[in-house]
Amino acid sequence: MKKETITILAVVLICATILGVSYNFRKTGISIRNTGTASGSIQNSITVSGEGKVMSRPDIVRVQAGVSELRKTTKEAQIAANEKLAQILDILRENNIAEKNVQTTDLSFYPEYQWLEKTGQKLVGQRVRQTLNIKITDIDKKSERVTDILDALGSVDGLEMNSVNFDIEEKEALFTQARQQAFDKAEQKAKELAKLGGVVLLKPITISESSINYNPPMYRNFAKMEMASDAMGGGSELPSGELEVTANVNVVFGIE
Repeated sequence: MKKETITILAVVLICATILGVSYNFRKTGISIRNTGTASGSIQNSITVSGEGKVMSRPDIVRVQAGVSELRKTTKEAQIAANEKLAQILDILRENNIAEKNVQTTDLSFYPEYQWLEKTGQKLVGQRVRQTLNIKITDIDKKSERVTDILDALGSVDGLEMNSVNFDIEEKEALFTQARQQAFDKAEQKAKELAKLGGVVLLKPITISESSINYNPPMYRNFAKMEMASDAMGGGSELPSGELEVTANVNVVFGIE
């Protein structure tokens, strides 16, 4: 066999071996790739994180309230519940709460029983329960608007006031501010580390947001608040405080 033919066969065998190994790597999920820059050098970097925090006063309140009536028949219970709901809706209209801001979230009809030790379960009547979600807007312009409405609702006999929840209608601008603060803090940290290490800080290689949080306001027990208010002989007090939006980012800066 000629020398040239032997050389060609050797090259073919080597190529076949390389292709076989590459195929086996793919089958096992292993991959080989260049993680460096276009010039072939590995990119040196600094990895930092930053947190941004923005505080803002709430501008809306979400109230969950409802009625629950027990009567001998479902029809009687429904009539009693509707009468109280009519009082609630009248109060909301008088306080300029738009219909779109009042939504029924639960409506249920069911028999109610009482357990007696001697005779066991006994039907005591039919229960009708209806719950409303009410949104009160523009509280940042007129803070007493909330307590005025809640005090008026409290006059409805048997009203169930489940929760009062402060919120912010438009949060996007707050998220943007928090992200900007987070990035600025990360960049400042990178500059300080680059100075300590005696290197030049370059543009970011990657930027990722690890989390963005909106801390919702606490649910308040209106019944307890109302009892405390009655004991003091005054109207309800409902301090809203400030709500917090936080953002966390991770940034990898190149260095040289």
